[in-house]
Amino acid sequence: MSKKYKVAYVTGSRADYGIVRNYLFYLNQDKDIDFSLLVTGAHLDSRYGNSLSIIEKDNFNIDLKVNIDIDTTTNKGILKSMAIILDEFGSYFENNKYDLLIILGDRYEMMAVAQAAAMQKIPILHLHGGEVTYGNYDEFIRHCITKMSRYHFASTETYKNRIIQLGENPNTVFNMGALGAENCTNIDENLVAENIKNLKKKTYLVVAFHPETLSNIDLTKQVDIIINTLEKLLGKYTVVLIGTNADTKADIIRNKWMEFSKKENVHYFENLNTDSYLYLLKNSICLLGNSSSGIIEAPSLGIYSINIGDRQKGRVHGESVIDTICDEQSIISNFEIVLKNINMGNSYLNPYYQKNVAKNYYLKTKQILNEIKDIDLKEFYDIIGRKK
Repeated sequence: MSKKYKVAYVTGSRADYGIVRNYLFYLNQDKDIDFSLLVTGAHLDSRYGNSLSIIEKDNFNIDLKVNIDIDTTTNKGILKSMAIILDEFGSYFENNKYDLLIILGDRYEMMAVAQAAAMQKIPILHLHGGEVTYGNYDEFIRHCITKMSRYHFASTETYKNRIIQLGENPNTVFNMGALGAENCTNIDENLVAENIKNLKKKTYLVVAFHPETLSNIDLTKQVDIIINTLEKLLGKYTVVLIGTNADTKADIIRNKWMEFSKKENVHYFENLNTDSYLYLLKNSICLLGNSSSGIIEAPSLGIYSINIGDRQKGRVHGESVIDTICDEQSIISNFEIVLKNINMGNSYLNPYYQKNVAKNYYLKTKQILNEIKDIDLKEFYDIIGRKK
């Protein structure tokens, strides 16, 4: 009789859950895997759309829910949330051991979970490590999670090499591509909300903007510039605003979005399931803002991204991603470039795309589970002095 492996994925927001959803279905259907979700963060906060309902519709087993009462007004509030997670997950992992814990990315919630798991000797599989985003505290959080993790699924060869540069054994680091890039090719229109389908195609632009938490930039000024720019476009185009994440000072963006959405031809969506969001992007003129979906997903959807500011600075991206400073004229000039090119039928190279990503993630995870041994000392893989 084969061993039953106990595996969990930790999710803190609609964004990370939407990315991994198809991968999780594979894990959940495997008779050798006792799979569950551990839920925290924005999923359990009504201000962020209470996206727990999206998970519940997928019928995954939820082993733990940790409400952290998110306060994004200051870094102190974020640190308090991290302390709650560290305490709650630390206690939970004391009595609930997993053969593998899967964590995606670079959120502060995930760093606290990773700390708790690592201290309790639970092996971590980290997704999307090795990336850089110089404008946000996600930058150092991501690398911290890498050092607490035993296995790594990188989304490009560049990121794989950077993980190894951080001292991780190459035998534990795999270039698997990005799940989000593949999700774009499998949109289930039956799951797309009717109010999204009712938007006239290629008449609107989508705006997804988040704080730059490591820079000294004036966020209020930044958002006001974007709103002033959008007002100049409203005569011809519809604007669709997407709810921001739960980073420090995100409430500034949320409050201004909600006020701006009172204008005619402006729509605001706090929460969308993955299929609705990807369908929305696919049929838009372009994505405006600084969301990672503009870097990873948008090229696979055949749309341009106008990437504002430094939040995504340093990330590998294709030619369909246009970087710009947060300035009205610069944004409008780049939007005009998009309009000129939108009907040329261009196909965009996406450096994050690989075939059958979700299935390959699952197969590699199963291989790891079959080979995993009792957790031992993790050594630093030192590339200095090694023969090339």
